[in-house]
Amino acid sequence: MAGVEQANVVDVVGQDASGRYLVIMVESRTWGADNAQASQLKEKINAYVGFIMDGSLARSYPETAGQPVDIQLNCVEAPSGQFAAIVEHTAAWLLRFGIGFRVHVMAGP
Repeated sequence: MAGVEQANVVDVVGQDASGRYLVIMVESRTWGADNAQASQLKEKINAYVGFIMDGSLARSYPETAGQPVDIQLNCVEAPSGQFAAIVEHTAAWLLRFGIGFRVHVMAGP
């Protein structure tokens, strides 16, 4: 799995129990583990938004066309500080386009 540090790779596309499609990015590092992490997260978010809005998602996964889509950030701990601010800003901004943004804290080993 590529992870947040590789912005040009879509980590996972799936569907939740309610039927919403998910474009999932994975951050396996703790928040603040890398000085470039905040900019990497922003770049990955922008790449995912582009993937959804330019029609690439629907072309790659035709069943998603016209369906509700969320971007999901899977991470090992809840975002805090500047990372929480990025998540909050992104979620509010994406609502204007009908795209959800959610965080899923993955259970430890």
